[in-house]
Amino acid sequence: MEKTVASQTPPSKKSRKYLMTAVVVAVVFVLFIALWYYVPVMGSDESTFCARCHSMAPEYLTWQSSNHAQFQCRECHREPGVTGFIRYQGRIFIETLFYRSGGNGLTKVNSGSVSNSVCLGCHSKNRKYSPSSDTVVPHQKHLDKGINCIDCHAGVAHGRIVERGITAKIPAEEWGQSLADEQMDFEFSTPRMSTCLDCHGKRRVSQNCSTCHSRQLVPTTHKTGDWERQHGSAAQKDFKPCNLCHSYSFNQSLDLTALTVQSYIKNNTFCYNCHLQKPSTHKDPKFREIHGDLVKSRGLDNCFSCHNINKNEQNSNRGAINKVYCNKCHWFSPKLK
Repeated sequence: MEKTVASQTPPSKKSRKYLMTAVVVAVVFVLFIALWYYVPVMGSDESTFCARCHSMAPEYLTWQSSNHAQFQCRECHREPGVTGFIRYQGRIFIETLFYRSGGNGLTKVNSGSVSNSVCLGCHSKNRKYSPSSDTVVPHQKHLDKGINCIDCHAGVAHGRIVERGITAKIPAEEWGQSLADEQMDFEFSTPRMSTCLDCHGKRRVSQNCSTCHSRQLVPTTHKTGDWERQHGSAAQKDFKPCNLCHSYSFNQSLDLTALTVQSYIKNNTFCYNCHLQKPSTHKDPKFREIHGDLVKSRGLDNCFSCHNINKNEQNSNRGAINKVYCNKCHWFSPKLK
């Protein structure tokens, strides 16, 4: 009997094309994954990888001047878990491609770039006191109220250089370690009292000194029972002594000799958050009818503690108190001040 040899049909050109396409796609995918993993992971193990991006010089130099310089960038900017790893590596990979293609870099460190889980990986939420001062800060209580770590500690690693607009004013090529050291000064890298008072004011939390300080050096004048009523008159005579304790809401040095007490009140968080509350006289249903008599008996200076003669005057950066001004209904001359 004659044996029949089974013939094999050679693959068509179309099949070979699909096969080659699949192989190419697979190779490209493997290379992509390798690059995606190798470039960011191997490089981002050291913060010097971030410094290779020209536009990141300010962040890198301020980090070197911070008390977090012993930690790598990834330890703060990469969230725990697989998801955090994937997001971080993907962002670094995109940044690398963008920079190498001629871009200036996309990443800018800001107060929204570090989550509570990252901070709590090293720090305890059971902390209640600051060892460097007499400040009472129950961290767990703040976390329970939805306060993020970065809301208070935004300057710990970079001195809030982005939020303060420093990186927009000074080009990356002009940065050096001395400039970075200046930007990491105590007033920029640590929480400010104005931050606490602003938050307490908005949330209607007590702003008494004893709320946040375990010991107080209260002046004798403040211990009198009627100090709250008399402090305005004392400030009108000379408000400079007030600034010895209540200067924390100003971001620059002040020439107190060129500043009026009204301007001081409107720009000082401690004063403003209290003066923002309407006085008892303003709650009278007939206040519009009697306010003229109150002005005559108490003086215009009392009104100017909150209000202005005209709407758009200097030192009126507090919008709420600027909605009501004298010349909205009257025609006073600015010389009245």
